[in-house]
Amino acid sequence: MRRKNIVFSALSIGLLASATYAAPMTAAKLDSLNERLDSLEAYAGSTTVGKDDNPVAVSGDIAVRFKNFDYYEESSLQIDDRVRTRVEAALTLGVVVSPASFLTVFTNLYLPFDFSGYFANSNATDPNDGPFNNNERVLYLHSSDYYGLRISENMLAGVDMRTGSFGATLLAGGVIWKSGSPLTLWERETMPRFISQYELFEDEKVVSTYYKEKGFKPVKEGGRAFWTNRSFGGLFLDIHTLPWNLKAQAMLSQPMDMDVGARDGLRMLGSQVGELEMTGTYDFRGQVVHGRLAKEKIKFLDADMTLGANYMGVIYEKDQIYEPDYQVHPVVTDGEGNPAISDYHVASVDLKGNLTPKFYLMTDVALSWDDSTIFKDASENLKEAGSKQKYEKEYNRTETSKPAVGVYVKAQDKHLIPITLEAVYLQKDFFSPYGMTDPSRFRSWRQDEWYAGAGTFRYGPNMVGGNLKFEPDFNRGRAHFQYGIHRQLEEGDDIVNYKYNLNGRAMWESSNSWTRHKSMFNSDSGNARSAARQLSRVAGGPGQSRLENQEGGVRGGTWELWDSFVPFESVEDAKAGNIPQHTKWNSTLAFDLGYDIGHWFHTDRNIMLQLYTALSGVSTSFSPLGYSEDQKDMLLVNWYVQSEPAIAITPTIHGVLIAGFETFRAEDAYIMRSMSTALTSNSGAYQAPYSKGGTYYEKAPLNVLQTSLGFGLDWDFADRAGLHFRYKWMTSSDETVPENDWKGHYIQAETKVWF
Repeated sequence: MRRKNIVFSALSIGLLASATYAAPMTAAKLDSLNERLDSLEAYAGSTTVGKDDNPVAVSGDIAVRFKNFDYYEESSLQIDDRVRTRVEAALTLGVVVSPASFLTVFTNLYLPFDFSGYFANSNATDPNDGPFNNNERVLYLHSSDYYGLRISENMLAGVDMRTGSFGATLLAGGVIWKSGSPLTLWERETMPRFISQYELFEDEKVVSTYYKEKGFKPVKEGGRAFWTNRSFGGLFLDIHTLPWNLKAQAMLSQPMDMDVGARDGLRMLGSQVGELEMTGTYDFRGQVVHGRLAKEKIKFLDADMTLGANYMGVIYEKDQIYEPDYQVHPVVTDGEGNPAISDYHVASVDLKGNLTPKFYLMTDVALSWDDSTIFKDASENLKEAGSKQKYEKEYNRTETSKPAVGVYVKAQDKHLIPITLEAVYLQKDFFSPYGMTDPSRFRSWRQDEWYAGAGTFRYGPNMVGGNLKFEPDFNRGRAHFQYGIHRQLEEGDDIVNYKYNLNGRAMWESSNSWTRHKSMFNSDSGNARSAARQLSRVAGGPGQSRLENQEGGVRGGTWELWDSFVPFESVEDAKAGNIPQHTKWNSTLAFDLGYDIGHWFHTDRNIMLQLYTALSGVSTSFSPLGYSEDQKDMLLVNWYVQSEPAIAITPTIHGVLIAGFETFRAEDAYIMRSMSTALTSNSGAYQAPYSKGGTYYEKAPLNVLQTSLGFGLDWDFADRAGLHFRYKWMTSSDETVPENDWKGHYIQAETKVWF
């Protein structure tokens, strides 16, 4: 005790002495210290590296997903897909290194893996049976599902440099998300993002925010769910800070989803076109070049506007003409049947900005043209010389097409209620491979088709029209109204394309052919059976070049499933392939309704009643609204209804119910059957003149009804960790082709943890 008292006394004396000395010292130096405050602050700032003074930061997420599809009443649609179970996982990493305050280096890594089961006995193909199953029970087409990209930016590296008047970001790697202007480089999202579909790319958010953004007060534009970017692999330079409020962008990539040449080895897709994202291991013989120069803060009527100039080009290597695949399926020919390699160009000028705080305007005016290198067909001369080469080694001539015009206008006004007007004018030959006129999720290439929901939900060439949205919100809900009317500028083939909105996503995922980023796959391609998916209506017949492939049948995009048919005028025309031509119209009326009834039960928890419905009609004459296939000149009527009541059970547990139906009705549709099924036909129409080879044709009006019923649950079971579950019972009924009827279950569960 005595020793402690001595130590305490010594410390006290020392502190008092120090304080006595420091008092005059502080008074003497106070003024000089105040003068140095600015320089001290700058010095302290220079020692700060990165966020929170961390020179290296790592973040990401890990997700494990389970999916099960069970068609307990199957049709030929599920001949090899009666039951499928998928268990997969993915680790996403983002690493950021900041060696200096003005420099940041980063990389994104996406590492998918799965828990596939392999069996050496009959369990490998039970209950599914296919010619290429090869003792793999879970994943049928593993390589297609795991080439690389899903939605995340996998295997990407970048560096960002910022100074006072200059700043630039350079990206290189597998997937670079990019947008430019609507008619050159843009993704257009038009359908609501429903709660029931928990996307693979959902970013970090608690379930209350997830339900708010998709149901309680849905986000209709902006954000990750509705972003306008497309993905490319290669190099991208974004000079985001320049003097005079200028910005510049440049990109060099490869035309992965427009590969016109042969594919071999790992690239072999059996002549299927596809949107395969870049993974760094492919050599597609061509370049995608994009550039944009924009000036911001242009004063116009007291508003700050942005003016931009854009160019997008797809340029191919010409020696693809000698590849065997091109000899069998020339992508482009001139009017005399000679093959050609065509490069595609589109240039535009866009203007956008708020004229007033409550009025936004965007315009884009574009020109598109082709540069074609045409080769001479010299098969006869070369055949005599004993060569298998079909074309001359030197091209015959080059041609540049007449430019085609595209115009897009979008105006939004929020003075009274939010109103949005969109208008387009797109000439028949307008072709922008990555603009909003050609969604890469279902590439139409240069097909002469027309769509249910054309203009309102999907733009394409040969179109003029407008789309009007009223989106009022009130205290406890919303009542959003949308109407669009569009027509073709010139006559076109009456090939009508329609999308399965209600169950298409689950139908496509349950297929052995499903791939996330290879659009235009025949939905039976993974089974190598031409009729495995369903008995399809005749939609033009095979044999066209790849750019104009009108083969018809069910086809998958990325998140959806498409079908098509031709409204032939007679069974004789169906047999002969005489496709009628008209200037077609499409009208679409859609409602998005929601109301919170939580106060009815005296609770502050959200209980949201929701209903979305859309009615579309395709006709050969003006019709303000298509509601019945019996209307004059009506080719197709599509009615889609989906209801998703949602409830906030607790702040961390939310649930949703799922109910809906969709119908497609068309009077003039035809089906082609094989002679082996002729005796089962009710019409007996296999007799001449309806027969052709080993097949016969008969009229089969389109009258398809699909339904779904299910529920979902989302639970934040820990901080930065969630569980998401979905179940749907689905049915499909085809009145005139009952072979296509089916019923099935869809189960999906995912747990995701962010770090």
